[in-house]
Amino acid sequence: MIPRSVKTFAPATISNLGPGFDVLGVAVHAPGDFVVASRQTEHGLSFSVKTDQTHVPQDPERNVAAYVAQLMLHELKPSFGIEMMLQKSMPIGSGLGSSAASSVAAAMAVNELLPKPLKKSDLLRFALEGELFTCGSLHADNAAPSLFGGGCLIRSYDPLDVVPITIDPSLVWIVVHPHIVVLTKKARAILPRSIPLRSAVRQWGNVAGLVLGLARGDRDLIRRSVEDVIMEPARARLIPGFDDVKRAALKAGALGCSISGSGPSVFSIAPSMRAARIISTAMTTSFRRAAGVSSDIFISRTNLCGASVVWRKDA
Repeated sequence: MIPRSVKTFAPATISNLGPGFDVLGVAVHAPGDFVVASRQTEHGLSFSVKTDQTHVPQDPERNVAAYVAQLMLHELKPSFGIEMMLQKSMPIGSGLGSSAASSVAAAMAVNELLPKPLKKSDLLRFALEGELFTCGSLHADNAAPSLFGGGCLIRSYDPLDVVPITIDPSLVWIVVHPHIVVLTKKARAILPRSIPLRSAVRQWGNVAGLVLGLARGDRDLIRRSVEDVIMEPARARLIPGFDDVKRAALKAGALGCSISGSGPSVFSIAPSMRAARIISTAMTTSFRRAAGVSSDIFISRTNLCGASVVWRKDA
């Protein structure tokens, strides 16, 4: 039967993972965004937002979920319109793939209402248009893992080639989100425009080492490879207390610590849930002492599912 209404979920993501700028990302279980969508007789999109977060655009011309939904309706031309509500749980400018989660949840919802839904893999291009709309960059390291789940390597952008990567199930991801905002456009604007060859070679080695370490669960290799010698030094100054938080995480037993996406969230990798709780406490305490800010904590194993349908009601 054809669904009449549907609710979808798209999870947050950690991108870059240290050295993998724009090419590495992983999905976590929380937070994330929800979309509720229903068919309507009138063509086009009726859009609303439900959120406790600040600075979330209510205007469909400025909201990325509405933008993605309208792109799909324009291209696929269904015989109906859609009434959509974005339930925005993720803060904007968090470094957790907020725009990607909204885009992916919207694309999933529209797709589920179609008479002949597209394959999940065909939805990625719509989500990437959402990233371009939001921050001016067509990067897939948040959208791909949010859509597909697990870890993703963006091997190429032209042509787009997304490769799933294995992540040892014993590893635990910690994200500490301080209550400050760093907009992706601003974080990208300060990145270096040229890179010394020596730094590039070190970075390439770290990316390869990290992918291998995550797959093997090789803790020593992960420790050596979560090192960003190019982007982290530029972006760290946008995050008050970052250096102190990183030192606290590593001292508490983290296998690695760096900036999640464009920040201000900071992620760590822990060898167990017990270790993750100790590390997260050290990180939030350090943020409070060094920068005078409170933080939210998210602890999660790798989300292997990605975007999903929460419920559907058939016509």
